[in-house]
Amino acid sequence: MKLTDNIHQLRIDFEIALSPERKIPRFVNVLLLLGEQITLIDSGVKGSEERVFEYIRQKNRDISSIDTLILSHSHPDHIGAAAKIKELTGCRILAHEAERAWIENLELQITERTVPGFFHLADRPVNVDATLGDGQVLSFGNDLTVKVIHSPGHSKGSLNLLSIEDGVLFTADSIPLKNEMPNYDDSTDLVKSLTAIRNNKEYRILLTSWTPPVTDGEAIDQLIGEGEEYLKKIDTAVKECYTGKDAPGTDACACTIGKLGLPPFMVNPIVDKAFRSHFHE
Repeated sequence: MKLTDNIHQLRIDFEIALSPERKIPRFVNVLLLLGEQITLIDSGVKGSEERVFEYIRQKNRDISSIDTLILSHSHPDHIGAAAKIKELTGCRILAHEAERAWIENLELQITERTVPGFFHLADRPVNVDATLGDGQVLSFGNDLTVKVIHSPGHSKGSLNLLSIEDGVLFTADSIPLKNEMPNYDDSTDLVKSLTAIRNNKEYRILLTSWTPPVTDGEAIDQLIGEGEEYLKKIDTAVKECYTGKDAPGTDACACTIGKLGLPPFMVNPIVDKAFRSHFHE
């Protein structure tokens, strides 16, 4: 999908296998910045390079033009094809320093963050060539300049990326979607990042990893507002079910999921970790 002359968005469909019998359909967005060279933002899951390369060829560009791949964060649906893309194009990989360990060591990531079917989503690690910091500005030619915004919460090193000339902000997974699986490292940081997204006046098109482009100001406010309200609702339910950050067992997680009216499969370690982040020392 062409958003501007320079920015295109590609939807990558995939499945998360909860068990051999049950799979959940998902998708993730990959951005293509068509400057003098091609810059990708996120790679999608394992095997996504075929879709990405096909799209690039349809635009009469060659995959050898892929110069840079920016990873918004380290989760498998965002980095799954990164190693293959780097192998086939020689592109450089950029990410925040706080995400490097999980990008370069998938065994460490799966140990610290258990995701069903992880190695069907990301099969091998990739080295990060350089790290990005808050406020850094990257120039890709053809009037294409991107500002890096550190937006912790979903993960410690989550990045939002602002295309300055086009007024496009890519927030990756920084905006929680109402009634979707609670999935974040720190609820307080996530609220702060949401406030920063709301207060940012430099963009007119909002992109996320999980939604179509949002171009209407009221719709943007609604999406952010729903995320903020969802976090408040979660916080209330967590405080009713958990006795504190170190509450034992999965009963508290199940209680919270029940109060939120979410499906039972969301009682899992990722969600429990998100809930426990509502308690701070």
